[in-house]
Amino acid sequence: MAILHAGIATFLKAPPVAPERAALDEAGATVGVLGLPYDSTTVTRPGASHGPRAIRDASSHYSFGGGYHGDYDVTLSDHLTLVDCGDVDGAPGRAQETYDRAERALDEMYAAACFPVLLGGDHGTTIPGARALSRRLDGPMGFVMFDTHLDTAPEIDGEPLSHCCPAHRVLDLPNVEGRNMAIVGAHGAANPKLEKDVADENGITVLTVRDIDRDGIDAVARRALEVASDGTEAVYLSVDIDVLDGAYAWGTCGPEIGGMTGRELVRALEIVGAGPIAAMDCVEVAPMLDPSGHTARVGARVVIDVLAARACRLRDAAGAEAGRAVTAS
Repeated sequence: MAILHAGIATFLKAPPVAPERAALDEAGATVGVLGLPYDSTTVTRPGASHGPRAIRDASSHYSFGGGYHGDYDVTLSDHLTLVDCGDVDGAPGRAQETYDRAERALDEMYAAACFPVLLGGDHGTTIPGARALSRRLDGPMGFVMFDTHLDTAPEIDGEPLSHCCPAHRVLDLPNVEGRNMAIVGAHGAANPKLEKDVADENGITVLTVRDIDRDGIDAVARRALEVASDGTEAVYLSVDIDVLDGAYAWGTCGPEIGGMTGRELVRALEIVGAGPIAAMDCVEVAPMLDPSGHTARVGARVVIDVLAARACRLRDAAGAEAGRAVTAS
């Protein structure tokens, strides 16, 4: 048995592969993990730049079972070839340059038919992630974001590239309409009226914690997936770890009480992850604000659950195709 904490810190101890098409093709990669250790757009409690490394370290706890996920009864490696593409080299104080570098790496991953998993970093991570996917699609793109905050701010003191603005930057994309955007888990006293007005004016579906309390997490998650996949070619999924109640994930820049429970997020990801997700990110893990390491472990689990849902989707599609072949013969 391999020692869990030995060797290079990669996600689930996946082999390190450069984010270049030729290298990814040679590795036969179908999923690539890419870190964006950058939090220069954070307006409070910095520390998320250390998130990618901490999430990778925490993921080693889940490598013991060889990639088997009991909740889904699936082994990831049976359906996914996972590699770790390392980190984007952030440019201090220069968000646009940093995001351009991230997009170039993502373009290479898409060219190799890789499913990208972005590890943030602050929520500005979603900006290059969504832009890169948007360019790869021939049709409309949907968007699901789990977040305590709406993040629909047009700008912050004149700066449009901020961790308060990712949903608005997605809205700016030429193949995204507000009616195909869903924000799940919003609540609390840190959502400005302006951001609510932006969501309302653009037809963004906001599903709050109170909606979850009233309707149940299954109904809310299905509604989010329905909104994002209605007439779209693919969906981008963003998970801000602060969507969880601060009791579950306090190592983040903007924790709040009254958020989603861990069980609710796990169930929601099972439902949304079963849909046409073409890229994802997990952001705002700030490990220095959580000496226990618990929040980073939650971030690792978020990614693993989405990958398990993807593995099930591929397994079921392969099974259906095999059934059709048998029927045809």
